[in-house]
Amino acid sequence: MSPLVLAAASLALSGCEGPDAEDAPPEVDDESPYESETPPENDPRAAQSNGFILNGFILNGFVLNGFVLNGFVLNGADDPADAIQITKVQVNGGGKAEDTWLDGGNLHVLTKQGDVFAGTDLAGAKIDFEVDEGGKKKKKIRINDVTPVSPGSDLLAYDIDVKIEAGPWQPLCSDAQGDPVDVLLIDGVWSGATGARVHEGVADRVTFACRDAALAKCVEFGYVPWEALGGMTLDELHQACTRMVRADYCGDGHAHTVNGTPIHILDQEGIQTADPNVSYVVEAEWGPNGATCLNAANTRIAGTDPGCALPSCGSDFASGGLLQSGTILAP
Repeated sequence: MSPLVLAAASLALSGCEGPDAEDAPPEVDDESPYESETPPENDPRAAQSNGFILNGFILNGFVLNGFVLNGFVLNGADDPADAIQITKVQVNGGGKAEDTWLDGGNLHVLTKQGDVFAGTDLAGAKIDFEVDEGGKKKKKIRINDVTPVSPGSDLLAYDIDVKIEAGPWQPLCSDAQGDPVDVLLIDGVWSGATGARVHEGVADRVTFACRDAALAKCVEFGYVPWEALGGMTLDELHQACTRMVRADYCGDGHAHTVNGTPIHILDQEGIQTADPNVSYVVEAEWGPNGATCLNAANTRIAGTDPGCALPSCGSDFASGGLLQSGTILAP
């Protein structure tokens, strides 16, 4: 079993990034999630506003990307080789971590005593580490609770706090109002600069994805990257969704949206289908690297210059895109 690199990816991206879905545990309705950075209200169809964060948390100004539990190495966001020492990983009851792995979004920890902790067993687990911020600073992450995102769901949400030196415990992720936001665990690491998934030198990394941001929102929309549908994994649909949520037309990490702007979402897999109660015009179609076509007159923000040349959209999905976004028309 390879050491799991818990990529506490805090992609505090420049520009906008938007959590698409609501913050609440969406059992993503197949009709039309809209996008939203503000904390959702448990209705997957409620207008999801566009936001500014791809993943998003920053520990006292230091942006975390990933850390290896087994190897006890914590990496900075800009360079996988920028290592920080983790001093201790401890689960509830005092057991020290020997190995870690992820099954879907469920973290497992094997202790040196031979016990395996997973799911709700990880409540109370702590990770100690140091960062160099004008001198060594000790920090600690604590898993307060682990719960399904909705009744009966296999997808788990982690309530996580962080503590800096002798300071108070505070939420690892917070929404725009400062309220705590849970975390989903997603296999892989994403670039804070480009929004692209990083493939080199990041084996076994896992991202702590804040639920009010695009990486987690897209999972809750039904684009679960570790699952398969019709013999095809959903990882490319998930990546296309992160571009769409943030209106990252050119796939360069620059978002073109504002909070509270609703969109209609459609795919060809039946995960998100047309909502008969919503009037919309096609804005764009999306692949993992950005928009595959764009109707310039229908951008979420009128008059947006995407910054790159894109063809207009024709018939549905003729562009080769995996997802389609629609700009909602006023009633």
